[in-house]
Amino acid sequence: MKKIVLIFGLVLALASCDSTEGPIYDVNNGAALAAFNRTVQTYPVDDSGESFTEVLVGVSTVSDVDRTVVVSIDEESTANPTEYTIDQSTLVIPAGEFVATVKVIGNFNEIPETGQTQVVLNLDSVEGAILDNPTTGRLQHRINLFRFCPFEGGATFLGDYELTTVTTGIFGVETFQSGTVTLTQGATVADRQFSSGLYDAFGGFGPYTWTFSLICGEVVVPSGIDTGVGCGGSIVVGSPEVNAIYDSADDSEILINWTDDVDGAGGCGGPVQITIKLTKL
Repeated sequence: MKKIVLIFGLVLALASCDSTEGPIYDVNNGAALAAFNRTVQTYPVDDSGESFTEVLVGVSTVSDVDRTVVVSIDEESTANPTEYTIDQSTLVIPAGEFVATVKVIGNFNEIPETGQTQVVLNLDSVEGAILDNPTTGRLQHRINLFRFCPFEGGATFLGDYELTTVTTGIFGVETFQSGTVTLTQGATVADRQFSSGLYDAFGGFGPYTWTFSLICGEVVVPSGIDTGVGCGGSIVVGSPEVNAIYDSADDSEILINWTDDVDGAGGCGGPVQITIKLTKL
């Protein structure tokens, strides 16, 4: 089970009339102030069907009764309601405790293949408590969800690789420039990127930054890059007809499929399906 555990810390300072005195923090009789523990988190949703993350809501005082927590989805959210579920049974701070652990369950099959989708939670009320000052931002919590299957056996898919061509592109030439490239992490732990130029046979263009995602056995290429060069139009190098596959426990070699001259927009005889190989150095 994939579980992100967070630690809640809520500091309440109740200043007295005498400015020379220190703050007062009374967990039994003080004012009950409520807030999220943090404002943002990133949640990698795996394909186990048991993937969830926890959002913590805390109050500064205890109570001898359960306290109901009410949250809502902000209109800024980009995630479709089918992409996640909020466990309604967790929307309570138990008697004698300070924290509600709100469980948000990700739906791997509904989340987009690449990129992130965002759920924005609003803390609307906590029974018997006063909400934190809105200007602190702690009445809203943003969750960035994305698809991910963990790598295994020490594989990282990072570092220096030798780029070679397996299948050529337009006019039978190599699309990507051969040579050493460095894979670095992109926007999420599933994303990789590297820099490479194109079409050495035509004098070379670029370099460009290329991205792909390692999603549960598939090498997923995003929509593509408009290169700005072509045969009367502009060539786009982008998503293939069929994704390549990878071994999550072996990062020694990565095959990546692309489409050279997507939709023939560059006027160079495309589209052509190509494959490159990255071999770890």
